[in-house]
Amino acid sequence: LSHQLNLWLLLSSFSNFLEVTCSRPRDRCLLHWGGSWFHQKKLGDTVRYGCRSGYKRTDRATWATCTRDGWEPNPLCQEIPLCGRPPALEDGDVKNTTKERYNHSETIEYMCQSYYTMEGEPYRTCYNGKWTGQMRCLNPCVANEDEMRQHNITFKSNDYDKYLVHDEIIEFKCANGLPVGKVAMRQRCNSGVIVLPTCREDLS
Repeated sequence: LSHQLNLWLLLSSFSNFLEVTCSRPRDRCLLHWGGSWFHQKKLGDTVRYGCRSGYKRTDRATWATCTRDGWEPNPLCQEIPLCGRPPALEDGDVKNTTKERYNHSETIEYMCQSYYTMEGEPYRTCYNGKWTGQMRCLNPCVANEDEMRQHNITFKSNDYDKYLVHDEIIEFKCANGLPVGKVAMRQRCNSGVIVLPTCREDLS
């Protein structure tokens, strides 16, 4: 019995010696640590933590867990990658001077060329090393005088410009004669395309 008791005490002491504990990590990337500076955590314990600016929690973790291999995830924080130059926009450009590198959450603004219309928000944002945000510049319509002459039409008002922005409405009238076909005299510019009505020339 005495031998068994001594063996139990020895195993218990050995088990305590092997008990897993985790100290507060000394990581310069940590912004705050939910546990005490000096209090050690046991196997399976969790601590809420946050990372400094320019770093993110690995695997989107919110809690650090004490394991036999130390704190998980490992590493606790990862550097957030930067973005390179912003992507080009067809028929448009970045509003301000561009840089070689952009930080996470940094935003840039685009603009379209004259008479082009922006579809979507004019901003792109650097997010985890990639640019987010979608937009495009919709083409204007050009009133071609030769085509209008072939259709025997002209502008209803002298106030119209030769260039029509996307979604702008324009009204035509017959240069002479009467309209033919089903195309209305009132038309809308649709990203560079405008349908022209036709008039039959009065030959009398």
